[in-house]
Amino acid sequence: MRSPAVKRLLQEARELQQDKCNDYTAQPLEDNLFEWHFVIRGPDGTEFEGGRYHGRILLPSEYPFKPPNLMLMTPNGRFELNKKICLSITGYHPEYWLPAWGIRTVLLGLLGFMTTKANGAIGGIDYTESERKILAQKSRNWKCLTCELTNIETLPDDDDNNNNNNNVVKNDSDMPQFSFVYEEQQKKSILANSSKSVNSSEIINSDIITSSDEQQQQQQQQNQQQHHHHHHNHHQQHYHHQHQYQHHNQQQNPTTSSPISIYFIDAGIVILVSIVIALLARKFS
Repeated sequence: MRSPAVKRLLQEARELQQDKCNDYTAQPLEDNLFEWHFVIRGPDGTEFEGGRYHGRILLPSEYPFKPPNLMLMTPNGRFELNKKICLSITGYHPEYWLPAWGIRTVLLGLLGFMTTKANGAIGGIDYTESERKILAQKSRNWKCLTCELTNIETLPDDDDNNNNNNNVVKNDSDMPQFSFVYEEQQKKSILANSSKSVNSSEIINSDIITSSDEQQQQQQQQNQQQHHHHHHNHHQQHYHHQHQYQHHNQQQNPTTSSPISIYFIDAGIVILVSIVIALLARKFS
């Protein structure tokens, strides 16, 4: 039973043979379906114009769920030779890879990256424009020992379709929707976006804190008003209870007599007792 990778690669090989393009060609080795050789045409209007560049595509057994690796074999002045190239469509960045992409996607992507700066990416080099033009002319007759064909034999000139080559990367319907940006540039972009997100978060958090502070202040004011009202009511209740208590005491305890009145009452009681004693004594004498 064939694996998903084998089925997919056989399908892509048939499609590439049936729908040939003047800007690239690719096919698997006879004895290894997971290694393909390709030739791409140098983009017109650039220092690579007229050049033919031979390379290898190394596919993992998990393809198309994992990306392939690329390496160029023809001197070109843009990529190192026989070294895996670090691009967003290669095995260096599986996080960017989509299973819907395929061999055609990889070749179109490589054509797009040809005219970008290396910027220190793995496998990338920056020759001068004049050096690349010289290498472009020499590349046409470069021969792969495995394929036993020169680049110009594998991908010959086609004067009838040359006018359609200038915009192949821009107009091809199979062109993948990714930007030709290297890892460091992507990191800078991510950091810049993260900084904007942080600033936005700080503003939002500041607004939330300010709103929270205002709510706390309003709550404190309400609590103070309630406390004042409660204190006032408590004071009124206390005053009312105190007033009732005093009134109750006044009802239970009439106004106390002065010391002089008490003295006369005591004196009258003493005189009355003396009279009673005198009468009793006279009666029994």
